[in-house]
Amino acid sequence: MEMRDYYISLKKRIDDELREFFEYRYNQIENNIELVEFTDIISDLKNFVMSSGKRIRPVLFYFGYILAGGKNKEEALKTSISVELMHSYLLIHDDIIDRDDFRHGTLSLHCRYRKRIESDFKDIDGQHFGISMAILVGDLMASLSYEILNNSNFEEGVKKEALKKFNNIVGNTIFGQLMDLNLDQNKNLDSEMIFKMQKYKTAKYTIEGPLHLGAILAGADDKFLKLLSNFAIPIGIAFQIQDDIIGVFGDEKKIGKPIGSDIQEGKKTFLITEAEKSANEGQKKILSSALGNENLTQNELEAVRKIIKDTGALKKSENKAEELIEEAKKSISYFSVDNKYKKALNDFADFIIKRKK
Repeated sequence: MEMRDYYISLKKRIDDELREFFEYRYNQIENNIELVEFTDIISDLKNFVMSSGKRIRPVLFYFGYILAGGKNKEEALKTSISVELMHSYLLIHDDIIDRDDFRHGTLSLHCRYRKRIESDFKDIDGQHFGISMAILVGDLMASLSYEILNNSNFEEGVKKEALKKFNNIVGNTIFGQLMDLNLDQNKNLDSEMIFKMQKYKTAKYTIEGPLHLGAILAGADDKFLKLLSNFAIPIGIAFQIQDDIIGVFGDEKKIGKPIGSDIQEGKKTFLITEAEKSANEGQKKILSSALGNENLTQNELEAVRKIIKDTGALKKSENKAEELIEEAKKSISYFSVDNKYKKALNDFADFIIKRKK
């Protein structure tokens, strides 16, 4: 079976596990007379998770388990959805921080709750209510993610280590988010600061964390986890660089949110900082006017795109992502695993650099 077909098959099984879990929790709440009024919340969580998503994190969780020689594959697959719920919890809060109105082509959760309450109560502060609801519902999603891992049928020792790792992933991601928030205030911003932020906000959370979790549950030692990190960290930073490129030059229908939202939010990405570094005075003025402009027009976005290309920032970002992918690929030779798994790692690296959404 080709890697792409295997991934599609695995993603379908993960989606089935997610639906089954939410149905189980919905029935639990529905049958609890004190909490029955909150069954709609479980439906909201299910709809948010199932609306889209590539399931990269649970796939990597499962693959980390297999790479480390794990035998209880069905239990690993069931448990893998814990990282998808963790991802969703962080996305719900991230949409609030970034003031994103859309996620997966539909309204973000805080916007959805705002619209609901405003349609029923005209004199309420809908924005505050929507944000408050989304924070709490995101917290509930986090508790569910821990519940899945904690209730998994693995030996208590490895499960304890996995839970420690789970906490570590969430903590690192929050530190990465804090770095991201503070980058805009830094007058001496350089690429190393951006890569450090991307390491914590993306690489450790999207790639390294899920691989480590699966491997830990399979009983992997520190040496094996280090090998996984050597592959995962450069892949994760390349993933974020590619994400930033897609966010400016991608297809809105494919990514599920407005193109240029990073520009509107004034995010300091590698792509943007490289453009600013090489821009002339006229170009810097255009960039300064566009960054953080919530009312950015299509013409203004096109002007920013042209500057990113003309300054060489786009090419430099693409080259950096490719350089990181090659670094990750070189680490694959150090794994003492079947060649089919090495090929799978290599194919995943190629997917990261070629993806369009």
